[in-house]
Order: sequence, then C-alpha cells, then structure tokens
Amino acid sequence: MVMTQVKEKKVIAIVDDDKELAEITAWDVEAAGYEPSLLFDGNFTDVNQMASFIIQGFQGAVCDHRLSNSGLANFYGAELVATLYNAKFPSILVTQFTETDISFSIRKWRRNIPVLLSREETSALSIAQGIEDCTSELAGKIPSTRKPRRTIVRIASIDEESNTSVIDAFIPSWNPHKAVRFPASLIPEYIRVTLKPNTRLFAYVNTGADKSDDLYFENFELAPEPDEDDGLA
Repeated sequence: MVMTQVKEKKVIAIVDDDKELAEITAWDVEAAGYEPSLLFDGNFTDVNQMASFIIQGFQGAVCDHRLSNSGLANFYGAELVATLYNAKFPSILVTQFTETDISFSIRKWRRNIPVLLSREETSALSIAQGIEDCTSELAGKIPSTRKPRRTIVRIASIDEESNTSVIDAFIPSWNPHKAVRFPASLIPEYIRVTLKPNTRLFAYVNTGADKSDDLYFENFELAPEPDEDDGLA
C-alpha cells in the first residue's frame, strides 16, 4: 500500500486590531491555501518584539497598517512588515487608507514592503500572489518594478501633513508631470536644512514602478546645479 504524504499548510498570521476585518482576511488566506491564525488582541509596544513573536509561531503574515486603534500595537503595520522583511520573513501589508497614509507613514518603510494591497484589492488570489512575490524577492529575485536606480529628484515644495514634514517632488525618469509625496525624514538632515523649491537631488528610486504608491526613495545626495549651457537646465 502506497502512503500519500499530506503537505502541511503554512500558517499565516492575520495581524489586525479589528476582529471583523481580521476574519474577512482570514477567509481569503484560507481560500489561498494557507491556514490563517488571527492576531487581533494584545498590547505590543516594541516592533521587534512583535516581529519575533510572529517569526517564532508562523510561516508568513498579512498585516493591517493601522494597529493602534484598539491598542494592539503603538506602531504602524508598515514598520512591522519592514522589520519582518529585514528578518527574511514573508509578509504583506494591507490598508484601507492608501490615499491618506501612503505619503508618509507607509512611504517611510516602502523600500522593505514588497507587497502593498488596498482593502479592495485583497483577495485569495492577490494574497497567494503576494506571498509568492515576497518570498521570491527575499530569495534575491527582485522584479524590475522594485529595483532601485540612481536618478534625479527635483523638489517642488516642502509642506506639513499630520504634523510631519513632507516633500513633494518630481522624478523625471519616472513621470516628469506627476509629483510624489514622501517624508522629509528620508533625506539626511544636513541636506534637509538646505532644501528649497527646485533643489535637485540624486536618490535611488524604483523608477520601474507602475504607480506612485509603489515608489520608494533612499540614499539621497545633493546634485550639482544645472549648467545653463548644457541644454539640461
């Protein structure tokens, strides 16, 4: 008699302080072929502590972005996913506040968030694909939409949003006609204090991204002033 080995399902942590939303996500995770485990209760004050708890007990995670409304954590899901990414642990970030949160509380960590889904995009198919994409990137297979390239970033304006200093800038090699907002804190302070409209910087940006929500910025440098005689000013 031939024994058939049953493949054990990977257990995916559903990190969400809203039990109802966590249960909806769990249905999608189960339909994707994983075993969901809800994590909606607790009081985590340290992101590394929570990341360690997840890594020790699960094989993947789907995290909501806003985790503090019911006291589950005093940090954002974006920071948690980025921390898990640094530990080579596959996780997906889900949010129903993409338009309001992307420019600062998500963009700050976007470099280490391979998969960001809005609530309306979240399904069994997108979760299965997201876990696969994240696992692939952690293994070193970075898609062209996520690869950083050194490029010019031109400052359009410096503003305040939710008591956070933010910058609107153009990335001509991505889209010369659409400004993108990101936290000023991504830029080193010695550069930040010199910024004004039309300042040009070099930065590493994933200019292959299809939409602005997927853009990340790192390793800023001051760019030389354009030469009016070189045709590029």
